[in-house]
Amino acid sequence: MQETGFILIQTLLILIGISALVLVGCLQLDESVKQLKLEQEGLQLESLVRAATKDCQTDETLRYPIGTVTCTRTDKGFKMKAVLDNGQGIEAVVSDG
Repeated sequence: MQETGFILIQTLLILIGISALVLVGCLQLDESVKQLKLEQEGLQLESLVRAATKDCQTDETLRYPIGTVTCTRTDKGFKMKAVLDNGQGIEAVVSDG
């Protein structure tokens, strides 16, 4: 009977260890996914600003498939505010020269 209890305890400890490893793996995967998403949003914001650099003519708001860019004319170029459809945004200053 003691041997059966010992085997049950060992099995329980092994299952707890495996569960802990799976949890740690899931947390690492979650962080990786978050990092990739941030990088993707950064690239999308950069592409919005690049597109608007060519498209801005006056003070206007330009609509693109992934978001909008608000252009404000300054004496040296444009101040731009790019916003993705998910709400992430960035501001940039683009000079004429």
